[in-house]
Formats: sequence, C-alpha cells, structure tokens
Amino acid sequence: MPRPFGQHFLRPEPAHDLVDLIDPRPEDTFLEIGPGALAITSLLAARCRAVVAIEIDRRLVEELKGRAPSNVTVIEGDALEMDYRSLVPKGSRLAGNLPYAISSPLLRRFLDHRDYFTDAHLMLQKEVAERVASPPGSKAYGILSVFYALWADVSIVQRLKPRDFNPPPKVDSAVIRCRFLRGPRHPVQSVPALEALVRASFTQRRRTIENNLRLRYPDLKHYFKLAGISEVRRAETLTVAEFARLAEVLPAPVDLAKTP
Repeated sequence: MPRPFGQHFLRPEPAHDLVDLIDPRPEDTFLEIGPGALAITSLLAARCRAVVAIEIDRRLVEELKGRAPSNVTVIEGDALEMDYRSLVPKGSRLAGNLPYAISSPLLRRFLDHRDYFTDAHLMLQKEVAERVASPPGSKAYGILSVFYALWADVSIVQRLKPRDFNPPPKVDSAVIRCRFLRGPRHPVQSVPALEALVRASFTQRRRTIENNLRLRYPDLKHYFKLAGISEVRRAETLTVAEFARLAEVLPAPVDLAKTP
C-alpha cells in the first residue's frame, strides 16, 4: 500500500489493544479521521454498526473502498473542513490517528462538535497528547488543556513507540480518551470571552498572568481581587474553575488593533 502524506500505519497488535480500549458496541457509529491501512477501521467495523472514515488522499480512497468491510463508508475530504453532522448521527463516537501537522486545529474543531459526539479516542504525538491531558501546574498545561478540561474528561489510555508503526516515525505517540460532558464543567457566562481570556493569559508563559493581560483589560488588580486570584501567578497554575471565575468578572477586553 502507498504511504501518502507521510502516514505511519499502526501494526496489528497495538491496533487490537487500542480497539479493546475503545470498546465498540454493536449499536455504535464511528467517525474515523485518517483510516490509514484500515488497521483500526476493520477492527471497529467488526464490533459496531457502522464506520464513516474520512481520508484526504484521493489515490488511497479508491483502494480503501475496495478493501473496506461492508459497513464502512470511506469519504474523500479534509477533516478540517467537512461537516461532521452531515456524515454521522448525533451521539456517534469519534476516533482517529491525527496527522501531527494539523493535530491542534483538529482538536479545536472536535471541541466545536462536542455536543455531537459522546467520546473521542485520538492518537497524537506524545507531547500533544500530554498537553491536552495535562493538569494545572504542569509545564505541558496550556490553552488546549484548559479548553478540553472545561468540556471533557480526558486521560491518556495508550502510549506507543515508533516500533508500533510501519514505517516507524521519529516520535513517540499516545492515545487520549475524551468523554464529552453535557455542559461546561464550571459555569461560563460567555464561552468566547473565556476563550479570549485563556489565549491572552498564555501569550508568554514565563510572565505573570497580570503582565499578559494588562494591555487588554483595564483595572486588573480590582478584578483579580473580585475573583479571589493573585495577579502574580502564572497562567499555567490556574485551574479551569479559576479561569471561568476570572472571565465572569472581567469587562470586555480592549481591542488592541483599534488602540492608537
């Protein structure tokens, strides 16, 4: 089989282990991103109702259609642009071996569909997986950590070495399990305001949160006091609950593009 887009195909043994962790049920429908050589796809299909697999490479799509089980639909397209809601029913499950180069935008896109999927099992570069699953206080804790912690229970369920793939990549990989919540973990008045706050807070990790925010929000010390948070802390130490509390009391940020 050709190896388009630099794909690294999962070997049979770790593929079986992963599908056992996913635990597909007969009534499940899966949306899979990047079916590769069908190692995971075929195992899922044997235990669930249906799999819809998105593959971006046109040369590979026709071959996969000829080899896929009857309950697998292979669709050519870009997972960053496709309308997932038109492909699978609400309550479906998500799985994928995410391309390293676009894993972050895909992870953000999955959060935009958090109300549509019950869970996700996503294979990522180890460092990215650790970033998503990281708790406050960790060096890996960042924007994706906060966003996913707000909307899902996240854990690393499988770690993979280069030898688990053919051909072996140059990096270690890991699989995260995301069980999406029905609502935010903590009360949020405005999701866009919270997201803007989190992004600004991590502008420069070594700075205090006050220094990262002071150009965007007026009278910061007052609002930190209202939220019960010390302004000299760094963003990586704040919990999701603290970010939500701070977003609730802060005024609208200053638009720096319009500042003379």
